[in-house]
Amino acid sequence: MVIEFSVKNYRSIKDLQTISFRATGLKSPAGSETDSNNIVTSNGVSLLKTVGLYGANASGKSNMLMALSYFVQAITLLSIDSKWVEPLYDPFLFEESNEGCFFQIVLLLNGKKYRYGFVVNKINSTPDNDSSFDIGIESEWLYGNVDKNMKCLFLRVGDEVKENNLPTSEGVIIPTKIPYPYTLFLTHAAAFDAEGIPTQIVDYIFWHIIDNVLYKEVFRTATIRTVKEIKDNFLDFLKQFNMKYDDIEFIEDGNNNAKVYLNIPQNKVLLKKRSPINNAKSLTMNLGYSESAGNKKLFDLAGLLLESLYEKNIQRLIVIDEIDSNFHPSLLIKLIGMFNNPKINRNNSQLLFTSHDTNLMSPSIMRRDQFYFAEKQNDESTRLYSLADLRGIRNDADFAKQYLAGYYGALPVLNDYMETEEDENGKQ
Repeated sequence: MVIEFSVKNYRSIKDLQTISFRATGLKSPAGSETDSNNIVTSNGVSLLKTVGLYGANASGKSNMLMALSYFVQAITLLSIDSKWVEPLYDPFLFEESNEGCFFQIVLLLNGKKYRYGFVVNKINSTPDNDSSFDIGIESEWLYGNVDKNMKCLFLRVGDEVKENNLPTSEGVIIPTKIPYPYTLFLTHAAAFDAEGIPTQIVDYIFWHIIDNVLYKEVFRTATIRTVKEIKDNFLDFLKQFNMKYDDIEFIEDGNNNAKVYLNIPQNKVLLKKRSPINNAKSLTMNLGYSESAGNKKLFDLAGLLLESLYEKNIQRLIVIDEIDSNFHPSLLIKLIGMFNNPKINRNNSQLLFTSHDTNLMSPSIMRRDQFYFAEKQNDESTRLYSLADLRGIRNDADFAKQYLAGYYGALPVLNDYMETEEDENGKQ
């Protein structure tokens, strides 16, 4: 599971900012089940299943999610092509500095905690590296609970591995020479030890952290896969959201290529249902043309939800930017409730989302430590803070009312604007 993710000096994020899934010691109101439902404890670590990020437009919410998305992409693709390093180098614009862009994640894998991160910066060309690369990995580190205490598993500075304490499989030797400035030592080490700790971390990040920040259609891949494997279960799952279909078919172009199949557009998805007037008659509708934007979004998301919550034994972190767009508030509350319900979320999957919908801001739905706020500072930088960080907030307070009243900050600054003309005497 993901414990926390931190970013520094990236886009609007100047100082170190962290989103944490670690549950605080606060207690929910008497009679509430949010403490028992919304928290999962593994190996003594209490983690939240859902975290929501609120704030004004242009406050930096999406930048935090974008950082995570590029971080994941870097780990899975960075060693293949140097172009994946470029989006990672986007330092804070309003301050001149030689400091690199910092990314770090803390994970709980197989009962052990790992802290992994790296810094991307401009690099100096030397005879030993290709001068065509002017951006690369400045430093990289991995710490882990190999024994009872956290210890450094490796530390890389520039293109040199200063420390290498990685335990390896029998007979495995990991070369410490890093082939390119943009190559992560984590992925480099994973390529040599299929069962080692780096491979476990890379596999988790690749298969278990899924977002729609960079590619909006990524969720549809899981849905199409799920329909192909367990169509009946998928149809039953949709019925929970009043999407009642008897069958689903895809219009294929005769190309069996898996990549093409998994990117079927919505206008090639056919939905079949019984006529409400004549039950013997079956109607066929085109998802892309016949359904609302909300239903199309839910269709794309449903397969991933079905897999991650209880169909497959897969624990995931699902990251959704603007989760409330095109969704009715009641549907959104149901989605969040599914993640927080241990009877439904059997895999203890996690959800990180941005939203403006204050209907979720209720102590009966989420705890104070599950709400984060992004606020734009005077220097245009983004500051993140949790509702649990604010003092004087009762656990049974009306979070939505207090937020909209400005008690928590992170609201847009809206000024009245009226164009007027002054007369010759200077009067308006």
